[in-house]
Amino acid sequence: MMSAQVSATGPVSRTARAGEHSTICFDFYGLRIAVHSEDEGVLEDVQRDFSYFRSTPGHTHSSIEIVPETPAWADLPPLPATLHTPRNIVYRDGSLSYLDYSGRALMIVHHDQEYYRVYCAERDLAHEITFLTMLSRVGEYLDSIGLHRVHALGVQAGERATLILLPMGGGKTTLALHILGAGGIRLLSEDSPLVSRSGQVFPFPIRIGVRVGEEPPDAPAGYCRTVRRMEFGPKTLIDIAHFAEQIGEPCPVGSILLGERWLKGDPFICPARRRTAIGALIKNSVVGLGLYQGVEFVLERSAWEILGKTRLAGSRLLTSLQVMRRAEVYRFGLGPDVEQNAEMLIRFVVGQPLDRR
Repeated sequence: MMSAQVSATGPVSRTARAGEHSTICFDFYGLRIAVHSEDEGVLEDVQRDFSYFRSTPGHTHSSIEIVPETPAWADLPPLPATLHTPRNIVYRDGSLSYLDYSGRALMIVHHDQEYYRVYCAERDLAHEITFLTMLSRVGEYLDSIGLHRVHALGVQAGERATLILLPMGGGKTTLALHILGAGGIRLLSEDSPLVSRSGQVFPFPIRIGVRVGEEPPDAPAGYCRTVRRMEFGPKTLIDIAHFAEQIGEPCPVGSILLGERWLKGDPFICPARRRTAIGALIKNSVVGLGLYQGVEFVLERSAWEILGKTRLAGSRLLTSLQVMRRAEVYRFGLGPDVEQNAEMLIRFVVGQPLDRR
């Protein structure tokens, strides 16, 4: 495939070529993002990731253009690297940033216009770059309006939300897929529900990823796709549209479950002191372990700007404390039997008696 001529021109160039592109738009609680490309396959992938937030065309705050060709590296300006990350190398030139993905892709970011242009001939890689860029930009925006992500499984039963805090790889996805078949339980987010200082939990449902071969048997093949990723092995993505009728609504927090893995034994849920949730909320919301926070930090101008985000950390902490104050807190011991763990969680969420330890 021929290399695409690399242009640092922003939306003016995009408008001139608009007839060659298709566009899809999304609205994330007021942040409107448009994604443009002549590659219908990549646009379909992105639409399936964020279908819950799909919106009609109109004014947008951020734009991403995907150019499905290899960039012409020889056309780039000579710039020194300013940052190295596991995914990319960053170069800066005034209001522009260049992100080099190991020579396989290039993203040019126009900071003053909130415009991103991705050059990539590989569909899976172009899709992943776009997905992570959107996730990062949305997270930054949500923080700015006081809706903070928490790394947790969030579900709703009745008019109350339950947040299940588990570490990365702790089994949130497995639990979500098992309990969604139970009556009366709705999904807020499999990975990152949103919380506000008033103690409300807001849905943030996006595609659900599982290991290849571990797809739920009731998920139709048309809702599943396997993708290759930059850093890890292939993964099967389940469209959130498959769960469209089971998505919850904003509701007050009711309970926080602090998950802990046990090598042996039956699962249990038992009351815990409220203050025991502080450490878990700091890790999973204030610090944001397990939440993708890439581009907003990669594109910082200096280390001082990152260190200067104390106001954000304070807002996340105050919100976490308010959520904790309004919730009942429990220990959730998970044994090796997945089915038993799910059954225990279902009984708790729908209000059946607890097994005490």
